[in-house]
Amino acid sequence: MKKLILILSFCFSSLTWAGESAGVTAAKAWLSMVDSGEYAESWQQADAFFKSQLPQANWDAALKEVRTPLGAVVSRTELGSKEYSALPGVPDGQYLVIQFQTDFQNKKSSTETLTLSKSSGEWLPIGYFIK
Repeated sequence: MKKLILILSFCFSSLTWAGESAGVTAAKAWLSMVDSGEYAESWQQADAFFKSQLPQANWDAALKEVRTPLGAVVSRTELGSKEYSALPGVPDGQYLVIQFQTDFQNKKSSTETLTLSKSSGEWLPIGYFIK
C-alpha cells in the first residue's frame, strides 16, 4: 500500500510540475516579446479576457511609458509560481501567477508578476505588473 501511495504521489506531482512548466515556458516566451518591444504582438498573444479589458492602443502606450524606459533585461529569475482556480475580478478557471526577479538596464531588482489563464486551452497572459 505504501508503494502505491508513493507511486500515485509521484505521478500527481509530475503532472503538476509539467503543467507549471508549460505555463512558465509560455510566460517566458511572452515576456520575450515584451522585452523585444513587440508590444502589438504581445497584445495579440494575450488571453481574450486581457484584450477585452485593455484596447491594444492603451497597452502599447502603457508599455512605452512604463517598460521602455527600463531598458534591456540584464537578468530574469523565476521567484515562484502558484496555480489558482479563482482570482478577484475574473471568472473562475485555471490561473497561474508567476513572479520573476528582474534586473533591467536602468532599474535593478524589480519584481515582474505575470498572471496567465488557461481558459483557451493554453496558458495566455491576462495581467502583467512591474514593481
